[in-house]
Amino acid sequence: MRKIALLVLWMFSVVTMLAQNGIEVRGVVVDSLSGEPLPYVRVGLVTNDSLQRIVGVEFTGDNGLFAIRSVVEGDYVLNLFLMGYDMQRIPVIVKGESLDMGKLAMKKQSQSLEAVTVAAQKPVYMFDGEKTLYNVSEDPMVQSGTASDALQNAPGVEVDVEGNVTLRGVSSVEIWINNKPSNMNTEALKNFIKELPAGSIDKIEVITNPSARYSAKGKGGVINIVTNTKVKKNNFFSFGCTATTTPNLTPWLSYVWANDKWSLSVYCSYTYMVSRYSLDASDTKFSEEGDTASCVSNKQFYKGKHHGTGLFFNGSCQIDSLNSLYMWFGAYPGWNSSSNISIESRREYLNLAGQYDYVTSSKGWDWHGGGYAGLWFTHQFNDQGHELSANMSGNLYTNNNRSTDMRVFPLYEWLNFDRQSQSKYLSYSLDAGLDYTIPYHANGEISVGTSASYASYNELRRQDTLIRGTEADYGLDSMRYKDAVTDQVGWDVYVTLQHRFGRFTIKGGLRSEYLYYNRRYVNSPKDNGITSYWGLYPSLHLTYSTAAMDNFKLSYTRRVSNPDAEELTTFVEYDDDAFSVGNPALRPAYTNAVEAGWTRFIPKFGNIGITAYFNNTKDEYNSLLDVAYDPYFGRVVSFSMPVNAGKSLNTGAELNVSYQLKAFMSIRFYATLQYMQSQFEYRDEVYKVQNLGYQFRLNFWAKLWKVLEINASAVYRSKTKTLFSTALPTYAIHGGLRVELWKRLLSLHLNVNNIFNWNKNGETSDNPYLSSAYSYTSSWSGRYISLGITFRFGKMELESQAARGNVPTGDGMPKP
Repeated sequence: MRKIALLVLWMFSVVTMLAQNGIEVRGVVVDSLSGEPLPYVRVGLVTNDSLQRIVGVEFTGDNGLFAIRSVVEGDYVLNLFLMGYDMQRIPVIVKGESLDMGKLAMKKQSQSLEAVTVAAQKPVYMFDGEKTLYNVSEDPMVQSGTASDALQNAPGVEVDVEGNVTLRGVSSVEIWINNKPSNMNTEALKNFIKELPAGSIDKIEVITNPSARYSAKGKGGVINIVTNTKVKKNNFFSFGCTATTTPNLTPWLSYVWANDKWSLSVYCSYTYMVSRYSLDASDTKFSEEGDTASCVSNKQFYKGKHHGTGLFFNGSCQIDSLNSLYMWFGAYPGWNSSSNISIESRREYLNLAGQYDYVTSSKGWDWHGGGYAGLWFTHQFNDQGHELSANMSGNLYTNNNRSTDMRVFPLYEWLNFDRQSQSKYLSYSLDAGLDYTIPYHANGEISVGTSASYASYNELRRQDTLIRGTEADYGLDSMRYKDAVTDQVGWDVYVTLQHRFGRFTIKGGLRSEYLYYNRRYVNSPKDNGITSYWGLYPSLHLTYSTAAMDNFKLSYTRRVSNPDAEELTTFVEYDDDAFSVGNPALRPAYTNAVEAGWTRFIPKFGNIGITAYFNNTKDEYNSLLDVAYDPYFGRVVSFSMPVNAGKSLNTGAELNVSYQLKAFMSIRFYATLQYMQSQFEYRDEVYKVQNLGYQFRLNFWAKLWKVLEINASAVYRSKTKTLFSTALPTYAIHGGLRVELWKRLLSLHLNVNNIFNWNKNGETSDNPYLSSAYSYTSSWSGRYISLGITFRFGKMELESQAARGNVPTGDGMPKP
C-alpha cells in the first residue's frame, strides 16, 4: 500500500512539474444542422504564414470540446477536419491569457442526386485512446437487425447462436450499458440483446484494456453499448415489420419528441419466433484403469416457440446550462413453449452391464421478464471547470419454467419414468455511484469515483416423479431439489490522473474493488457459505498523436476474474445421466495485460489500425468436463466442475481497415491472429494446450441508382482449443438489399443469411477419460431469408434517435 501511494504521489508531482505555461485556445465543435457536439474532430492550429508550422493538434472529446494549450501570441489558422464534413479554416489572433472560440459549426458534405440528397457519414470505426468505437448509427448494414447483429460487427466481438458474447475468444467480458455495468445475469443479458433493436444503438465501445475508470472484473475487457444522444427540437415517428424464413415476425414502432429543454423517446416491439435445432452426439467413457466403461450415441430434435415484447423509454432534461437530468426505463417480458425428442443408445461394460436404449420426450413452458430503470444527474461548476455526477439504477429479471418429461426403455420397463419439473428464478440489483472530475491544471485532470451495489439471486428447482402403481400421484425427487438464495454486495473506488504534454498524453489510475457473497441453501444448510474478495488494480495508458494523423497507444492493466457464488458451493446438482458440483477451493484468476497499437486516419480513404496484445494469467479457471463412478447412478458418469487450470498466456494481433468513398461505398476488413498457451495439472499429470487461431470479417456496402443499397459480408473463424475441447471452424457469407422510396418515407430490405449454408457448429473432446464429439445445426445458424418494411414520418435527421432504450451517461453525455 505504501509503495502504491508513493507511486501515485510521484506521478502527480512529475506531471505537475512538467506542465507548461502559455495561452489556451479552446472551443466546442458542433453539427451545423442538429447543433449536437461532434466528437473525434481533428483540430489543428498552424501559423498564418507561408510556412504554416503546426503549433498544436487535438481531437475533440464526446462533448465536442477541444483545448490547445501553451500557445504563444500571434496570428494562426484553426483547421477542423472530420471525415464526412467540409473542412473548416478559421483565422485566429491569439493574445492575452486564453481564447474561447465558442461553438464552431461544421457542415456535412452532400451531393444532390435529383430529388435525393445523400449526406456523407462519419467513419464507422474510430479510435479514442483506450476505446475502439463502432458507430452503429452510421452503419446501414445492421439498422434492420438487433443488438446481436450490431455486436457481431464490432472488432473482436462474437455472438454465438445462443447469444453468448466473447471478445477475442474470451467469454469473461463485462457488458456495460451507457457507461454503467449492466448488472444483468447471463439469461437476462441474452434477452436484452435479442430484443434491443440495432437502430437504437448510437455506438459500441470495445475496450480491450480498460483503465481504472472501468471495472477490473474479467480478463476479456469491456463492451460498452451507448444508446442515445440528445435530439433537436421536433418529433419523429416510424413503424415497420421484419419477417424471416426461420420463421420470425417482428412488428415495431418508435416515437421521438424534443424541444429546447426536453427530449423523450419510446420504442416498442413484439417478436414471434420459431427455432429448431438438431444435435448428433457421441461419447466414450473410460475408468481410471483405462477400461471402456460405456459408449453412448444420442440424437436430439428440438422445436421452440418464442413470444417476446420490448418497451424502451428514455428522457433527458437540460435544466439549465450547468445542470442536466437523464432518466431511462426498459422492459422485455416474454414467454416460450418447446418440445424435444431425444433418442439415445447406451452400452454399459463395467457396471450394470447391458444395452440401454430409450426415448425421452419433453415439453416445456416458461414465462420470463426483465426490466431496468435509472436516473443520472450532472452538475458543472461554471467558473472552475469541475464536474460532479450522481447516478442510481436498478435491474430485475425473473423466469418461471414448467416441463414434463417421459422416458421409455423398450427392454427395461421398470426404468421408465414420468416426471413434472418446475424452476423459478428471480434476481434484482440496485447500484448507485458518484463521479467527480477535478481539472488541477490547464493540461491535466483528476477523476475520482465510488459506487456501491447490492444484488440478490433466488433459485428454486424441483422435480416430481410419478409414483409407480398410481395415475396422478407424484413424489418429490429429493436428489434434484434446490432452493437457494445468494446475496452479493460490491463496493468500488477509483482514481485516475491524466495529463497532456503537447500531443502526448499519460493516464494513470488505481482501482479498489470489494466483493461479498452470502450463499444460503434452504434444503441443504451444510452447503451454505460466505466468501469475500478484495484487490487493488493499477492501470497506465500512454497515447501520442502526430500532425500526420497517426495515433499510437501503449497500455498496461491488471485485471481479475472472481468466481461466481454458485461456482464455490459444495452443493451437487444431479441431471438424469450426469452431475455438476462447485469448487470451494477456487481462487481468483489475475491477468496482467499489455497492449500496443497504431492507427491512422487517411483523408478521402478511411482508417487503418494494427493492435498487438499480450495477456498473462495466473490461476486461470475453466469448466472441467470429466468422468467418475457415482454411487447414486451406480456407474461411471460424466460430471463438470470449475477448476483453476493453471497459468496461461494469450497473445495476438488485430488488423482493422476501413475504406469509405464518400457516402456511396464502404469496405471494412477485420482480421486477427491469436496464439494461446495453457498449462495445467490434471490427475497428477501436467498437460499443455497450444492453439494458433485466426479469423476475419469482410464487409461491403454500396448505394446504387439513388435508392438501392447493397451489402455483403464474409466471416471465417478457425478451430479453437480450450481445456480438453476443440471447437470446429465456422464460416459463412451473408448478403442483402435495401430500397429507399419516396424520399425515404418507405424502406424495404431483403437479407440472406449464410447464403451457401456452410455454417456448421461442432466440438470434440480429447480428455483421456472422456472422448466425445457433437455437431449442431439450427434454423438460425443455417441459411434463411429476412424481409422488412419501414414507414417514416417527421424529420429524417431524427431517425437515428428513434427507438432508444437507454440514456447516455458519463462520457456519452451531451454537454452544454
